[in-house]
Amino acid sequence: MAAVLAIPNTLLALFIIFLTLIYFPATGVEAQPEAGGAEIQARHLPNGEVDALRQIAKQLGKNDWNFSANPCDGDPSWRTAIDPERPLFNNSLTCNCSFPNGECHVDSIILKGQNLSGVLPPDLGKLPYIKTFDLSRNYLSGTIPREWASTQLEYLYVTANRLSGPIPKELGNVTTLKRLILEANWFSGALPSELGYLINIENITLNSNNFTGELPMSLANLTKLTELRISSNSFMGKIPDFIENWRQLDKLEIQASGLEGPIPTSISSLDKLSELRISDLNGAGSVFPLIGNMTGLKKLMLRNCNISGQIPQDIAVLTNLNTL
Repeated sequence: MAAVLAIPNTLLALFIIFLTLIYFPATGVEAQPEAGGAEIQARHLPNGEVDALRQIAKQLGKNDWNFSANPCDGDPSWRTAIDPERPLFNNSLTCNCSFPNGECHVDSIILKGQNLSGVLPPDLGKLPYIKTFDLSRNYLSGTIPREWASTQLEYLYVTANRLSGPIPKELGNVTTLKRLILEANWFSGALPSELGYLINIENITLNSNNFTGELPMSLANLTKLTELRISSNSFMGKIPDFIENWRQLDKLEIQASGLEGPIPTSISSLDKLSELRISDLNGAGSVFPLIGNMTGLKKLMLRNCNISGQIPQDIAVLTNLNTL
């Protein structure tokens, strides 16, 4: 009879581990393949951007960001679900994680209606990939930081805060800007001519501030403008003739802006307008502007503009007009 070799349990276990290491070598902490074969890589934000977010939080007076969690992973402190009961509140930071090796960059920060009482953060300039920054409806004070000139912002909203001072000329360096919304603050001073460098701008809203001075000639360069609102300010001088350069304008609002008449005849070239609102013009009077080619016009307000003469008959062809 053949002899039976008895192997102790401990040796047997070690032998199994040895075979496992031979056929399934250890690979460390690597990404596991998805069902489709692509690797899932951990998303991470560069330390420099995390440090910038810490400083931004301090400058804004925001105390509820959870820095023990990855800002790009959807932690509730970084991205709060939309609440229908609070339509004016928004708390969301989003990242673009399409960069190589799982690297992410801050793409958007929206902090609306959060009672923030700090200042606009200079350290926003340390987020090189941010496109949207929305701080509407807070209690922020201070001025627009010159450090923002290094950003690639496309959308900037600071509506309804307590911000003051002039628009810094350095903002003209942010040629990526498409929307500049500074409505309902305490901004003052003349508009810098450097705003004429914002060749991609589509919407400038400056309503309800204390801006002064004439509109700079350089604004004629803003040929992509679709919306301009400058009501309730203390500008001076006449409505400029160069508005004819803004051929893409959809909405033009110049109500109680401080500007003087007359309404320039060049306004008739703005044939894409759906809203035209001009009111409370000082200075010389105007004849009724020629608007027959503004076939998409829906709202027309020409109140307290010292208009004389007849209402032109071609107003009858504006079949889309619903407010006069």
